[in-house]
Amino acid sequence: MHKSSSSCKGKLILKIHSKIEKLLEFVKFSVVGIINTAIDFAVFFVCYSILHFDSSFSQIFGYTAGMLNSFLMNKRWTFEDKTKGRKVLLKAVKFAFTNVVSLLLSIGVIKLSKLYMSNSILIAKILATLCAQGVNYILYKFWVFTKVEVNDESV
Repeated sequence: MHKSSSSCKGKLILKIHSKIEKLLEFVKFSVVGIINTAIDFAVFFVCYSILHFDSSFSQIFGYTAGMLNSFLMNKRWTFEDKTKGRKVLLKAVKFAFTNVVSLLLSIGVIKLSKLYMSNSILIAKILATLCAQGVNYILYKFWVFTKVEVNDESV
């Protein structure tokens, strides 16, 4: 009886540890997201307000700046991806594809938000960012930065 009790405690501790790791990963993703968003918003508003670019072009430049930071920080810190060599290129392509999808989604959200909800570019930008981040987290976690071991090397 004592043995099964400590076995249950061990399983409970492992389950709690696993939940904490998942929460920590999401917190890291959120911190990286805040940094990316700051970069994205800064570049977007410089392009839109100072350089007087169209909102779509401003979104492309801002989003791209945040995306570059995102790849570096999420790969190394959030998902602790150790991939090296040519396999990094495959992840970079998956990452870029994910972000092209998110970028197109965000441009659509900005256009629709300004058209139907509010003429405020700030509200449109916030809604677009929230939608894009949801898509990004799911695809980064389950497609881009998956942890599959092959021949002692992360894929």
